[in-house]
Amino acid sequence: MNNFYPPILQKLIKALSSLPGIGEKSANRLALFLISKVSLCELLGDLLKELPYKVKLCQICRNFSEEHLCAICKDENRDPSKICIVESPWNLSQIEGVGIYRGYYYVLHYLLAPREGFGPQELGLEGLIRLIENRPIKEVVLALSPTLAGEATSSYIAKVLENYPIKITKLACGVPMGMELQYADTLTLKRAFLGREVLKGTTR
Repeated sequence: MNNFYPPILQKLIKALSSLPGIGEKSANRLALFLISKVSLCELLGDLLKELPYKVKLCQICRNFSEEHLCAICKDENRDPSKICIVESPWNLSQIEGVGIYRGYYYVLHYLLAPREGFGPQELGLEGLIRLIENRPIKEVVLALSPTLAGEATSSYIAKVLENYPIKITKLACGVPMGMELQYADTLTLKRAFLGREVLKGTTR
């Protein structure tokens, strides 16, 4: 870090460089850009202060929301027979952007990674099981990244749900093995979703 910068600028660069995907060079560019943007700095400051207090998890699907239920869970025009399991709200937004899926979602927020301290209890599958037991669910779509952690998580969820009379599918190989879902382009994601592979069962 450039020690000739004023202390507040050094602190900002250090804070920005702690964000995922932002290295010191990118943090420098962002910080220097923001110096002259008074209104943007004020807006960002206000939003960042409110963010952890206003954004919560939807009580049904665990998507981000400012209310008890997110906009998707409140949408009664969606297909109640399908639930798509994703790792993050970002992945949810990717699938929504493709425009071919009209069911509901369940957001894990984590994938199985025992070495990093993320075991089955972090997945929050109790909520998913409640949905399956209380709704007319016919298909669970596993839309997780085809990484080692994603494959392990998909296998674990399929095992947990094996005794329920539902069809379990996962994205086809349009998404290359090892690629995180967030890096898949729209066409690849669409093909993977349309050609999803059946892991268990048929629709009831």
